Amino acid sequence: MKRTYYALLLLFVALYVKGSFAQIPDDEFSLLRKEISIESNKSPLAGIKKVDEVLTKFNAQLAKHQQIRLLYLKSWYQISSDRIEEALSTLEQTRLLAKDITEPGILYSYYGITASAFNYIESYELALDNYMKAYKEAPLLKQPQFIQQTENNIGHVYLKLGLMDKAEYYFNRFYNHAVENNLLSQQGVGLNNLGETAFYRGDFNKAEELHQKALALRKKHGYEYHQSWSLYNLGRVYFAKNELDKAEQFLNLAIERLTKQNAKSKALMPKIELARMFISQNQPHKAEKILEEVILLSKDYKKLSTLKEALTETATLKRLKGDFESALSSLDERNTVVQQIAERKSSIGLAHMVSQTELQTKEMALQQLEQEHQLAMSIAKSEKQIGLILLLSFMLLTSITSFFLYRLNRKRLQLQNLLTRLKRTQDKLVESEKMRAMTTLVSGMAHQLNTPLGLVITANSSLQSQVEVLTNKLSDKSLTQVQLSHFLNESNELINLSQRNSERAAEMIQTFKMMSAKLQMNERRQFEVLGFLRNKVPQIIRTYNQSIQYQITGKEIVISSYSSVLLKVINQFIENSVRHGFEEIETPLIKISVNIKLNEIEIHYSDNGVGIEQEKRSKIFDPFYTTRLSDGNLGLGLNIIYNSVVHIMHGQVECLGDDEGAHFLIVLPKNISSETVE
Repeated sequence: MKRTYYALLLLFVALYVKGSFAQIPDDEFSLLRKEISIESNKSPLAGIKKVDEVLTKFNAQLAKHQQIRLLYLKSWYQISSDRIEEALSTLEQTRLLAKDITEPGILYSYYGITASAFNYIESYELALDNYMKAYKEAPLLKQPQFIQQTENNIGHVYLKLGLMDKAEYYFNRFYNHAVENNLLSQQGVGLNNLGETAFYRGDFNKAEELHQKALALRKKHGYEYHQSWSLYNLGRVYFAKNELDKAEQFLNLAIERLTKQNAKSKALMPKIELARMFISQNQPHKAEKILEEVILLSKDYKKLSTLKEALTETATLKRLKGDFESALSSLDERNTVVQQIAERKSSIGLAHMVSQTELQTKEMALQQLEQEHQLAMSIAKSEKQIGLILLLSFMLLTSITSFFLYRLNRKRLQLQNLLTRLKRTQDKLVESEKMRAMTTLVSGMAHQLNTPLGLVITANSSLQSQVEVLTNKLSDKSLTQVQLSHFLNESNELINLSQRNSERAAEMIQTFKMMSAKLQMNERRQFEVLGFLRNKVPQIIRTYNQSIQYQITGKEIVISSYSSVLLKVINQFIENSVRHGFEEIETPLIKISVNIKLNEIEIHYSDNGVGIEQEKRSKIFDPFYTTRLSDGNLGLGLNIIYNSVVHIMHGQVECLGDDEGAHFLIVLPKNISSETVE
């Protein structure tokens, strides 16, 4: 329901965009769009085919803005038919076509549809990034509904990411706007969204109240399709409150409404919730029948997320029935689906990053060609003027004119040669930097993850082989108690090995995420830096089994910034000192001083450890740079510090030379304005 509403909104924006005058009049173009819409009602694939036919048949007659409208339709149909890679390729094509069109609706639709594609495959970070870009473009359209709907979409992504405060903030803005403007359908959506937020917070009474209000509003005004979502959410709430009769009633009503509205794929989640309830009531036959149906439909509709949930519940059901072999089979199938989801998200995300890089390269090339064209036009104009002057003054200034013409031609050749050299140098630098950054990041992550994931695969493979051997012995009735005991001991060791290395890989991935840390910062607040450090630093030092002395000096100053991010930076510095600086130091000492400098503050952090060699200081903030790789260090600590200080707190950090040990300087603004944060 939410995606359909947003699709209509984006298509309205596409109609709002106007470019150069088309050879096909607007009324004839509207008829073509109507034909495409009729075909798309049959299926999204039929809509894609019809768009391609129109583009091929009328290509020479279509203006750029008309081509862009058709491509936006095509990309939306591709998303609806689970062709995400093709949709992103189509959107890249529209971006290149729109280079010379300045209307804001172009970029709004581009970012909005791109975000929908990533939201579809549950790549919520990429979806949020594109929704935020669309949010910046929305005010330029001077249409409030674009701003409000984008806020609603941003709220949903934050909800999926588990950031309830941010989700509730955007949902409240969407709902309040709907109330102020008496938009009844949007009021129902807003109540439903706020009810979901309350549910995930664990406030089931508030969630019930909000969903009941949404249901009453939708019933009163005849929003049949929307009622199904209120019924589904109420079923979840009553299940959570252990009011199982009500839960079964509302979930069945939701399934019935969605099936009646020909939205069978949407009815899969209520069915899974109903199966969970039957499992909790110890009604395995009812649950098993529903889950079998959901698994078949999920495969037909290519709904990997619902397939994963259904297989998870099936494994639970089989385990409760004592059918451990079938449970293990369901878990294996579920793990395969999880791997497919992860691989697809990874491949599409990487393809998007590459396409964006290529797109920027193409845009730079086009811009450079335009500049070269303008330069050529300027040179031609200059030559024409010089020729006219030469013609008028030839008899009097022949020798002088010849001299200036010679100088002009020489300068022109030098300029052209210089431009050619600059272009080649620029291209080489861009390609070199791009490849260096990509190679460092990818090889670093792959190298770090290779060992734990390799051990997990080895452990799982060994366990699978032993399970097969045990199964054969059990079938042959030749299994002895000693063999079973030996299998259980080895299985326990293999499972522990797999668990430890899975947790190690997960910790690495969390550390990789901290390299950006855009979504981990808390709200800005005012705090007194010196007091804050005197309170927190002793707590950090006590976590290490080492006697460490410390000195915290300076001037008291209140700043408006992110205290949690500053604490993370100081914690990382202390950890770096303990791991790398204090190994051979009998009396470790840490010094922190706070100074005021105009509208900035300076925080000096130093220790009396072994120090950092001068040739290494230029590389220490690079990701994966470490001198202790064999000890399990990832080499991300100082890179996280750099990202936190520069990209979140908008400051500077550098490593200074010091004879006594390591010495770092952090420079932070006293206040981070809201404009800077946005």
